[in-house]
Amino acid sequence: MPDIISGTLASDVVLSTNQMPDNDALLYLLKPYQSQFFQKLYFSDRPAKEVTDATGAFSYFEDELFPHQDTLSGAGIAGGSASEDAIGLSNPTYFAADDILLVEDTEEMVYVDSVAGGDVDITSMDGSNITACTTGYVKKIGTRVAEYNTPRIAQATKEVKTTNYLNIFSESVDMTSREQGAKHFTNGRSFDEQVQKKVEEMKQTFERNFMLSTASGRNTSGTYPVTWGKGFLGIVSTNKVSYTTVTEPDLDDFLQNVFDTGGSDSRDFYLGANLSTAINKILKDKYQITGIPAKEYGVNLTRYLLPFGMTNIYWNPRLDGKFTNYGFAVDWESVTMRYMANDKKGSQKFRLEDDVEANGASSSKTKVYADVGIEIPNESKHGIYYK
Repeated sequence: MPDIISGTLASDVVLSTNQMPDNDALLYLLKPYQSQFFQKLYFSDRPAKEVTDATGAFSYFEDELFPHQDTLSGAGIAGGSASEDAIGLSNPTYFAADDILLVEDTEEMVYVDSVAGGDVDITSMDGSNITACTTGYVKKIGTRVAEYNTPRIAQATKEVKTTNYLNIFSESVDMTSREQGAKHFTNGRSFDEQVQKKVEEMKQTFERNFMLSTASGRNTSGTYPVTWGKGFLGIVSTNKVSYTTVTEPDLDDFLQNVFDTGGSDSRDFYLGANLSTAINKILKDKYQITGIPAKEYGVNLTRYLLPFGMTNIYWNPRLDGKFTNYGFAVDWESVTMRYMANDKKGSQKFRLEDDVEANGASSSKTKVYADVGIEIPNESKHGIYYK
């Protein structure tokens, strides 16, 4: 027998378990912007390359043109005579007998008498006394070779081998059969939707790894070997420049050095939020508001032009924490994704492995899997600007 209600029916007397809650059917998933670095790497015009080494190691060789200059160090050039013995240089092996050199700071020309035991002896071209100099570059600008000359001693650079490793990425979605058959107030809770959510999470993990991993190696102490690979932060070192306050001249110098090392005529510059704001402030500070009330204010700098090349600017939300103050200048001409060659299940570049639940389990389980790494030869073509 139901309870008797006398008078007006109100919400406090209606059976609460029979009241339908007003739940929005849309599950509001907080999802940041796409992972730009990984997206461009994955879909780059430079196709990803297979790795066939069973250890997950991949190597590449780097070389560059023979150096044309060196810095004076220590006592430098003492000066005061037409010939100088054992001048101070950082890398005396860059030069050979009869090289013609220009002392950059004094603009004097000299030639190399001899190189022995790391000592470089020089003489002025015209017999005048050489001016003392302790700083700056000494540049090779020619050779002092007589007519009917015999071949000079050959000099060449030796290639450098660099090795990195693939990293296995593995996550899974596991759901019981009962949970799969249940109804929910919102979308987003089905098995397939949870797999898609995991894929998005994995892409962001790839992004952080390829940008921020600082070490590579292989460990064989466990039951099976484990490898991990370096990313951009661990590979780029030549043009890694710190700043205190972002100024236009400092930013120009940084980008000039990146372009000076060669490569393409454009760079993509991925910035954390703080650095992005600071660079935009350079442009903002050049604006003046007149007496006309402003209805919109602010700048969004997307391209920074210099005589040396063009820099495309992107805010990257994956650069959080201290990396909001970092910027990664990337020359995509020489960045390649590497992945383990196909196995029996198919691609190891990225795949979903269905039905990996235990035999007989009343559930469904899918593994999200990739065995990938990044190859960044000639690291001096790139740059890191950081605070």
